[in-house]
Amino acid sequence: MHRMKLFAMLLAGLAMGVASRAWAADVLTLDAAVLTALEQNPELKAMQQDAAAAKTKYPGSRFWEDPMIGVRFYDVPLGENLDKATDIDYIIAQKFPFPGKVKAASKAAYHEYLYTVQLLGARGREVVSEVKGAYYGLFAAQRMIEVNRKIESYLRSTVQVAQSKLAAGQAMGVDAVQGQAEIAKILSDRESLIQERNILQAKLNRLMSRPSQEEIRLPAKLQLPQWEVGLEEMLALGQEGHPAVKGAREKIEEKQWAVKAAKREYYPDFGARWEYFQHPGERDAWTGELMLNIPLIVNKKKLGVSQAEAELAGATFTQQSVKNTVAYRVRETYEKMKSNDRILRLTSGTLLPQSRQAVEITSAAYTTGKAGFLDFLNATRGLFEAEMNYWKAFENMGMAVSELEEAAGMTREEYLAAKGAGAPQTFDLEKTIGAEEKNGKK
Repeated sequence: MHRMKLFAMLLAGLAMGVASRAWAADVLTLDAAVLTALEQNPELKAMQQDAAAAKTKYPGSRFWEDPMIGVRFYDVPLGENLDKATDIDYIIAQKFPFPGKVKAASKAAYHEYLYTVQLLGARGREVVSEVKGAYYGLFAAQRMIEVNRKIESYLRSTVQVAQSKLAAGQAMGVDAVQGQAEIAKILSDRESLIQERNILQAKLNRLMSRPSQEEIRLPAKLQLPQWEVGLEEMLALGQEGHPAVKGAREKIEEKQWAVKAAKREYYPDFGARWEYFQHPGERDAWTGELMLNIPLIVNKKKLGVSQAEAELAGATFTQQSVKNTVAYRVRETYEKMKSNDRILRLTSGTLLPQSRQAVEITSAAYTTGKAGFLDFLNATRGLFEAEMNYWKAFENMGMAVSELEEAAGMTREEYLAAKGAGAPQTFDLEKTIGAEEKNGKK
């Protein structure tokens, strides 16, 4: 007997107490955001209750129907009391299903329960991916706003130089006008960035079941996740471990047992009946009966079997569809991760240093009269665009890794722990709902 991992959120370096998980903390870490969402998200809580309800269903399907008891007053004269009956009979009756019927129904219900558990696991991983994506997006949006303010500061400083030159008759008035126009554009862009930041903050609060307007403070630095793993290995992980694939397998098991249950309807059920006769003024007696129903309505049984077999075929096709979807999503998110990784390396290694250098050179050259204002303006635009591209790629990279984790059905931390490359703590939602797998022996 072993416990089935609903989904284990293995969070590297997780060293947080209750205070670090609470939204009242000064700084919300990524680990704390994930854990808070898993503990507080109302959608997951609702699905936990669905799984708990399904868990109580399959044990109940193993029981027989309730026995029947009764009393019969035989041959009571009209107008007389019941004690004038010729016989008073006390009856107990019980129905016994044909061997195998109860087992088939119980097995079908058990695998239906496991299917709901996998649905919960799949949605849980989706929530984790959404939390991580929103967190990386919010961090990038805040950095973009900082870059916007920095570019505004560059422009204002140079506009002041242009105004000083204009006053000294060393520059044309158009320089200051162009600079003011560029500042206005930067301020307009900032409004869009602030709107994006507020939307992402509201989304993250929603996932953590917090008030949407609750302010979120993020750390000053955030390390991007790096996952060095091959595509083929990721595909294999998804095909074997994704909760949707596991759920599809459980659905097939459920329908297979449903077919067996439908075929057992061809066999009769048994009944037993025992009666105790109380004869006033005479000796009491008892009677026993054994009965079985005759399943004569064969067409009804055939229709039941046909329905069960069609549902089994549908579950089989669904499993193949799920596998295809998982494989596609793994490939898609893997390529996104690699593409954004290349963009980040190119931007941080080449484009950003050159753009910063260009701004410094043209700014100094304009101050000394060796370059025009338009040269500085173009260099500043280039730096702003490079900075925006970097942080957008940063956001996309974080989202791609989190989406890849969800597509493969395994987080980076789980993967590293399985490879012996890390020993992160485990958050096991199974403990919340008490879901267990008894090796299928139900």
